Amino acid sequence: KREAYRRVFYNFDIDKVAAMTPQDVDRILAEQDKANPRNLVVRHRGKIESVIHNARCIQKLVEEQQQHQQQHQHHDSQHPSTSDYWDEFLWSFVDNKPILNRTWHQGSSVMTAMTQSKESIAMSKALKGLGFRFVGPTTMYAMMQSCGMVIDHPVNSPEWHAALKRLQQRPGGFQDQVL
Repeated sequence: KREAYRRVFYNFDIDKVAAMTPQDVDRILAEQDKANPRNLVVRHRGKIESVIHNARCIQKLVEEQQQHQQQHQHHDSQHPSTSDYWDEFLWSFVDNKPILNRTWHQGSSVMTAMTQSKESIAMSKALKGLGFRFVGPTTMYAMMQSCGMVIDHPVNSPEWHAALKRLQQRPGGFQDQVL
């Protein structure tokens, strides 16, 4: 469904999504593709509206950060983009370093499936405090996994070793977390 979300939410352009109207929500809900349901986004008005609402929350957060920066700078410098401020905010929950988890079931080689962490709980709480919707700790953990903040491949799998190798070369390092 990733491509369907990219299509209806303007490739996740914050300003374009924030400008969407109730008519856009109705249009999304009315879409039908019986041949391939993967071409459709979730059919839940509240979730679709929350994407638009959350884009507006991001705009507000960025605007506040820009105003704060302008008040505390006495020189003209180029302001970071919306995505830069948003990225900095999100990455602050992992101290700007990806977390490589080493989680095992006791006595086996099967990885314990994580669904949330102290970082995702803190992120969820902060976002809810800023007015965001549908940002519970489990959703935030999945988002953190999808953008590489948390790596949960089974330990000693080829994917885990590839992630370890990439992270060892990363400027700024990473967090090696044994749970």
